Amino acid sequence: MDNIIYLDNYRTTKTSEFVMKKMKPYMEENFYLPVSFTQMGTDIAEAVDESTDRIKQALNATDSEVIYTGSGTQANNMVIHGVMRDYQPEETGMITSVIDHPSINNVFDYYKKKGFQVRKIKVDEYGFWKIDHLKEALNDKTKLVSITLVNHTIGTIQRYEELRKLIKDVNPNILIHLDISMALMTQEIDFKRLNADFLTLSGHKIYGPKGIGVMYMRHATPWIPWMHGGSQERRRRGGTLNVPGIIGLAKAMELATKEMDDHRKHFLKLRKKLISGLHKKFGNRFQINGDIENGVPHIINISFMDSNGNGIDGEMLILNLDVENVCVSNGSACTSGAMEPSHVLNGIGLEDEIANSSIRISLGKQNTLEEIDYFLEKIGVVVERMMGSVKA
Repeated sequence: MDNIIYLDNYRTTKTSEFVMKKMKPYMEENFYLPVSFTQMGTDIAEAVDESTDRIKQALNATDSEVIYTGSGTQANNMVIHGVMRDYQPEETGMITSVIDHPSINNVFDYYKKKGFQVRKIKVDEYGFWKIDHLKEALNDKTKLVSITLVNHTIGTIQRYEELRKLIKDVNPNILIHLDISMALMTQEIDFKRLNADFLTLSGHKIYGPKGIGVMYMRHATPWIPWMHGGSQERRRRGGTLNVPGIIGLAKAMELATKEMDDHRKHFLKLRKKLISGLHKKFGNRFQINGDIENGVPHIINISFMDSNGNGIDGEMLILNLDVENVCVSNGSACTSGAMEPSHVLNGIGLEDEIANSSIRISLGKQNTLEEIDYFLEKIGVVVERMMGSVKA
């Protein structure tokens, strides 16, 4: 594994050694559950409460409720189901976009089948919501708008402030849900300033543990629990708490916010070398999908074409790179293995052929300039082998 050039940090990140060190005692000697009426349980409950406070402080969300989930996907489901479940379909509208994450889009599709008024906003060629389409979609039935702040496939940073103002001007009671999973490494997140009603995130996207996510909810926001069981989480989500995961997530969020400026500078340096190298090697036989200037610096989506402008097989490109010990991907982790084109790339207007020729490079804090050099060398060899006419 040491020889693998890992450029798939969207799919998952390596758990930080500092996070693992923090978690280890809670998987060994401090393995108890946070039951407050025992000495051992009280100590664990205090550790969980302390971690919750740190998780709130990381995003200036002291006026929110924090509900732990098993993943970012579960957090998104909890928001949407908790808002929508007791409304009548004929009197209820909900809005997202055509390029939002499957853990949002697929839940909206479920409610559409049940008769709810579901609108998916079209986007421009860079992935920004079309304001005029949103204006048309908002009405007195709209109860929830779900937005992914940073797109998982092309890295577009959504123009959230503009969207929020429009939504709240139409009706201040419309609830706004913001998925920030891919924003935490490079974007400053302030819950109070964002003025959203819900935030959701996943631990393993920020060098934290897998199997832990968070739903932030503004106090007194109308929301009904949809998972029932014991009294955990103030009866908001029944089930045994993932204590090591909570401890690890708190540390990961602390590090992500503390090191954000360093991450951004590092990613920009890597991206500059990467794009410069691609231009030298391929000229106009590749294109960057999305808005490279106004997106996050660690997600780059690229399509490759042959000398006739036809897209090459992106899946085969990924497999060939894997043989060369380079790991990249072609879209959302939740749709890996699917043969159909990325809904995101189709959503920004790419034809199937070009969408299917794409790869997604997602940089990590552990990546080096030397690894980018290695990637450029191998992508040149692989693409030349696949289409035979690329200047290497």
